Amino acid sequence: MDLTPLQRVTLYRLVEGTQSVETADRRTLRWLRRYGLIDADHVPTDEGREYLRAAQRARRPRPVPPALPDPAGGMRDAIRRWQAGDRE
Repeated sequence: MDLTPLQRVTLYRLVEGTQSVETADRRTLRWLRRYGLIDADHVPTDEGREYLRAAQRARRPRPVPPALPDPAGGMRDAIRRWQAGDRE
């Protein structure tokens, strides 16, 4: 089953309890109900919770971008030397 990003976020928020049924998108709730991930009272089912766990395990970790050199680092060093009295 392939959920849209809105459906996935809504399911996650329902499981975490950060979103109520009143504020959730009705179409999203309807599709989650059809998939069997929430019950008639819009409470996430065991299948919905397992789907989230599997989706989180399958996520690839984001690559950490390499640290960029500080473009103003040389100027900062020059200012520190100037303030310290080294005025060469």
